[in-house]
Amino acid sequence: MSFETDLARLDAIVAELERDDVELDRALALFQEGVERLRVAQLALVQTEAQVNQLVERADGGFTLSPLRD
Repeated sequence: MSFETDLARLDAIVAELERDDVELDRALALFQEGVERLRVAQLALVQTEAQVNQLVERADGGFTLSPLRD
């Protein structure tokens, strides 16, 4: 799934959890799904940040994206 899809689902989960009529079992399942989607989204952000940090200015003023190192 994409980052945007995960964020949209997280919004939907929060909206459902904010309702007064959510049963406990459903709330727990939603919470667990939300935690997992949040972890995936955070990993995507970390990976994107690492790519941005690899951006190197060339002598001609342009930019090059260097490959990530392990």
